[in-house]
Amino acid sequence: MLLKRFFVPVLIFLCLLSSQKSKSQDIDYVRSIVKKLSSAQFHGRGYVNDGDTKAARFLSKEMKKAGLQAFTPDYYQPYSFAINTFPSGMIVKLDDKKMKPGKDFVIHPAAQTIRKSYPLVWLDDTITTLSSVYSMVDTNSLKGKMLVVPEGVKNAYRNGIPGVESLVQRVSGSIWWHVSGGRKTSGKLVLKMRDTMLTRANQTIEIDIENKFIEKHDALNLVGFVKGSAEPDSFFVFVAHYDHLGQMGKKTVFPGASDNASGTATVLDLARYYALHPEKAHYTMVFILVSGEEAGLLGSTYFAENPLFPLDKTKFVINLDMVGTGSEGLSVVNALQFPRAAALIDSINTEKHYFADVRKGGESCNSDHCPFYKKGVPAFFLFTRGSENQEYHTITDTYDKLPFTAYPQLFGILTDFAGHLRHEPNYRKN
Repeated sequence: MLLKRFFVPVLIFLCLLSSQKSKSQDIDYVRSIVKKLSSAQFHGRGYVNDGDTKAARFLSKEMKKAGLQAFTPDYYQPYSFAINTFPSGMIVKLDDKKMKPGKDFVIHPAAQTIRKSYPLVWLDDTITTLSSVYSMVDTNSLKGKMLVVPEGVKNAYRNGIPGVESLVQRVSGSIWWHVSGGRKTSGKLVLKMRDTMLTRANQTIEIDIENKFIEKHDALNLVGFVKGSAEPDSFFVFVAHYDHLGQMGKKTVFPGASDNASGTATVLDLARYYALHPEKAHYTMVFILVSGEEAGLLGSTYFAENPLFPLDKTKFVINLDMVGTGSEGLSVVNALQFPRAAALIDSINTEKHYFADVRKGGESCNSDHCPFYKKGVPAFFLFTRGSENQEYHTITDTYDKLPFTAYPQLFGILTDFAGHLRHEPNYRKN
């Protein structure tokens, strides 16, 4: 009898605890998804070895497990685009010392196959403008040579320098890559290299890089939904991009834990929540995972041009990207374009004390909210802030460095906002 009196209350408590957990965020699930997506299995979720497609297949299974309904078979919305890739060996040597891709240098995403050695021509480290570059060196004399450009020359790596066929820009700190310039190739050779590796003692650089341009890379968006309990013909959307930079060479992988396995996992967690509690879905809750963001918002743009439900019936879009921190607060891009919606987030945060600071920003086409916003749909882009993780487009954006400091708070403010929305005016009229 004594054991029964002890175990029955404990059992009831555990059942209540389990029930309560099912009604809220599941941080363990989110962590497991981030760990999986940022593993080597998906090759950085880019275009080498079809890493993004492999990730899409995994995410489709997660949507099915969550019990989401689908507009299309397997939740897929296929489309395609052209992209440059580097699936083969990548060798860069400074005076016969081999550099490590991703750690010591990155290659411009539009680069073509090249096997060549160059003498280095150095610019003064004080140069910061293109006009100064031209005053210091005759570009006609650079044929067959590589110009070493200091960090202060803005956008030299991203845009190149007119008249200069080969250049390497020195940068301080960690080195990051991007692929948005890889929709076409260029005959110019542009590198970015850590200034601790490239010094004035170096006289020559040897390049052996092979590219593969894919005219038609097949990509997939994924879209699932929970039907609305009150207004099923109106829609509320959570969106995140699941793709990342992929690989640069055979071995260098960009894991993309923060950017944006974190947002992807959060959308899946929200999907599971509403699937378990359809009564919370006043509108039809739609969960979109897009690809092609890193190549230029391609997946979200394709969806906005080819929607699977009426965008004019969409009440709001929340885009989540890099949401694994939070110690310094939450940022809301597009908040100034929709002040009443921003005020609702403020009031929820004041009442619930979710974040120490909610920073409201203006219009910016820097993530997947933008194509929806351009179609007239009210849309926010939310990301968390915190010094606990500053990784961006690096090979060190790994699962173990992402603490999810304020994940329960993020989940709370998102579900509260969606829940309060039905009581608010039409934000399209802002």
